[in-house]
Amino acid sequence: MIQPASLVRPLTGALLLAGVLLLSGCVYLRLLELKHQIAAFDRHFGVQTDDGIRIICRDPVLLTDDVRWIGLAPEKAEKRGTAERWQVRWVKQLPPEVREAGTFDIVLELFFADDKLARVAIPERYFAVMPKQLLIDLLRSLGRARVDREGRAIEAQLATTRPDLPGIQTLLGQPTSRTVEGAETILRYRYVPVSDRRLARAAVFDMTLHFATATGTMLRWEGRTPVGRIGFNFEKGMRD
Repeated sequence: MIQPASLVRPLTGALLLAGVLLLSGCVYLRLLELKHQIAAFDRHFGVQTDDGIRIICRDPVLLTDDVRWIGLAPEKAEKRGTAERWQVRWVKQLPPEVREAGTFDIVLELFFADDKLARVAIPERYFAVMPKQLLIDLLRSLGRARVDREGRAIEAQLATTRPDLPGIQTLLGQPTSRTVEGAETILRYRYVPVSDRRLARAAVFDMTLHFATATGTMLRWEGRTPVGRIGFNFEKGMRD
């Protein structure tokens, strides 16, 4: 007996949804394992700082497809045997009336071995105004972060030297938007991916940075992607 299309469509949709939920559950477990590794950072990761920062995964856990699911996709990809190198780039969106000199794209290089993320490289130019130790401290803090699976969020508190507004604007350039709410100045940056759509579809990345208006010191940093939110709270346990 042939089923009516009105029954087939919901069934197909339910099967697709079940597949997505199963995939996201598996990715979540691997992300949780990655968080546990970050909590024991020196055991599972190496850091090289002679030319930018390179994070080496000693016990790789994330699959190439996991990275795509998170929303990262390469602008360029080069494959050699079981190894693969990605260049990932986002271009900042500015209001139509704003012009600025210089390039403020975000660029990362990802290296995969045997279908697992093995290394992440960040170019030296980002550390002209931002201490490398700050980025390392941000990464380490994720091992102690609070995870809200239902809300698809992770939030970490940091005890490190906090960035300030002038330094961030030197690093990132003009924001997509700037507002003042009470005692806080809020900068929002929106980045649009540059990717080869034949390889994967990349996701827009939004950053919101909160500063104390009176002092210019950072209070909170929040990043949003289609699969969740990540936040860093500089207000508690901080040293200036």
